[in-house]
Amino acid sequence: MISKAINGAVALLFLAVVALAVVTTTWITVDELPQNLADQSNIEAIGVQIFTQFVIPFEVLSLVLLGALIGAVYIAKSEVEK
Repeated sequence: MISKAINGAVALLFLAVVALAVVTTTWITVDELPQNLADQSNIEAIGVQIFTQFVIPFEVLSLVLLGALIGAVYIAKSEVEK
């Protein structure tokens, strides 16, 4: 029973951190990105922003997604063994 309470507390803490990050982030709008007339898709500017200004959130997100992938494999494997 204590394990479920800890799991719930961790999930709520994670949800609170994500909600806080979403609320307090100053999002860059399309008007604020540097414009390149040769490339209207602006992919280069987005890439530069991700790998310079937003490198830490990008890496944290990659670790969260890796953890989700490992968890999904673990859950799928444990269901097959039963």
